Amino acid sequence: MTDIPLQLDIAGTAFTLIDAPEPIACWTASLEAADAGPSPTVNIIVEPAAQPGPEILQLTAEVIAHFDELTDVAGAYLREQLTDPRFGLRQDELQSLRSGEPPFGEPEAVIWDDGGWMLRFTESTLELADPYGIGVLFDGMTPSAVEDLSDPDPA
Repeated sequence: MTDIPLQLDIAGTAFTLIDAPEPIACWTASLEAADAGPSPTVNIIVEPAAQPGPEILQLTAEVIAHFDELTDVAGAYLREQLTDPRFGLRQDELQSLRSGEPPFGEPEAVIWDDGGWMLRFTESTLELADPYGIGVLFDGMTPSAVEDLSDPDPA
């Protein structure tokens, strides 16, 4: 069995191993909030359970260092992509995308051991984001797809 550390220090951020189903190891950390809102979180998920490799540690450090910028990039990406009719947004929701304040917030990053990662907005007024939020998948530091989390059990 691989030794799995209870704590990781990545870019000065303390990650703590949390309870997860048997084949998974998951560490979580809270980042300092840029405003008075809730602290954003970053999660690392490794399956099968093991210590994250150096590439994942480096990716996590980059996400931490650029979290606010990546949140802005993900928000702009959602505003652009969600206007596509395939997402089925109502007219009032489309209007909220065009307004000054974005209709999503409380971002968290989820980084997987295969190098993929997602910035998920856990709160949103969009029906599409109910009840699990809405995510933006990234390829490195570039958004690549909208992750519809409205159906947790894919068919």
